[in-house]
Amino acid sequence: MNKLGIILLLFTLVLSSCSKDYYQISSFKDKTRNHQKIAVLPVEMVFSGLKPFDLSDEEIQQQEEAESKAFQISLHNELLKRKENSKKGPHIQLMRTSQINKIIEEQMSIKDSWAETPEDMAKLLGVDAVLRSRVEKKRYFSDLASYGIDVASKLIGLLAKDIGIFAAGQSMKKSNDIYGRYELIEGSSEEILWSVSFEDAANYKNPAEEIINGLNEKAAKRFPYKKRK
Repeated sequence: MNKLGIILLLFTLVLSSCSKDYYQISSFKDKTRNHQKIAVLPVEMVFSGLKPFDLSDEEIQQQEEAESKAFQISLHNELLKRKENSKKGPHIQLMRTSQINKIIEEQMSIKDSWAETPEDMAKLLGVDAVLRSRVEKKRYFSDLASYGIDVASKLIGLLAKDIGIFAAGQSMKKSNDIYGRYELIEGSSEEILWSVSFEDAANYKNPAEEIINGLNEKAAKRFPYKKRK
């Protein structure tokens, strides 16, 4: 293989590695031409660290559902921010998170909603597509008050102590502590229209709001439904 061939091969490999975590269906504009409204679903939370010993299963579910709503609210707000401040959009109508969660909680728990099919969730909420997300992390968050979410004082104390011990013992080397995957799914066909994923290092000494918003801001920047010219 000549030098030009080698250069082109390397260039192709670089492009492939950069785009492997991003996808958008080639017929996106045609598929979404009649879309009017989408819903940002409560985010599925996956915990990969050591759980605090003093928390019951019920308290852990309470914490996970609180974090699910916090990520959901943050993602919704980041998309609204882009819609209002960016010339590129998105142009789509976003269903209010308070309305989404009220409808869901009349039928099931927030945690149960993670296992529901996109088609069922779209029908339940009356939207054209749903934005479903999954976040895996190594620590629980102790402060979610900035999202208007109250967590029991016992949880706040235990988790703050747990995070403090964890943060004090961390090495200076960064690790990918948070993994987020986002999928926009057609309600009627359950076809994935767009997806993106990120890995990021998280300093748990920082406010939860800073960590959560940082991850969601990246997803919002690459979200489709650009404004029509």
